[in-house]
Amino acid sequence: METKDLKFNQLLEQYNGLIKHVIYKLGIRDDDGEFYQEGLVAFYEAYRKYYGRDTFTRMAYIVVKSRLIDRIRKEKRYSDHCFASQDFHQSYVDVPFQDTLDPYILLQIKQVLTQKQWIYVQKRIIEGQPVRDIAAQEQTTPDAVKGWGKEVRRKLKPLLKETYGL
Repeated sequence: METKDLKFNQLLEQYNGLIKHVIYKLGIRDDDGEFYQEGLVAFYEAYRKYYGRDTFTRMAYIVVKSRLIDRIRKEKRYSDHCFASQDFHQSYVDVPFQDTLDPYILLQIKQVLTQKQWIYVQKRIIEGQPVRDIAAQEQTTPDAVKGWGKEVRRKLKPLLKETYGL
């Protein structure tokens, strides 16, 4: 082992409580040890960047804490996205007009939406086409089509709540 690695291991033994303390202070339940591993990586990066300075301990604490907060935010964004996607499919794709295609409801929906948003409803929700295919057919980007979908969800939410109580 190199002396630098040996020195880091000794330093890690000394500062191991710092990582655990940050996890505790942030209220993280770390059954798998994933946050601890993230803290170790952050501590190593702080070691490489700040070791030898008077402010090493403070900087190590800040780097570890920031990294763990970033990880929490990333996981929250991911779970919010998954739940939002799941909610969309449960509340908008499984509505009664998909099976029966009630012309009255479709007319109500069409009146609320722009032409592009109606294209999204027709091709994505009713026909079940992938976003990429819709983008190719409409000669636009997949991100634009996803934007239409966001607006559709925003506009249809009150209508579906009023009509179906969803």
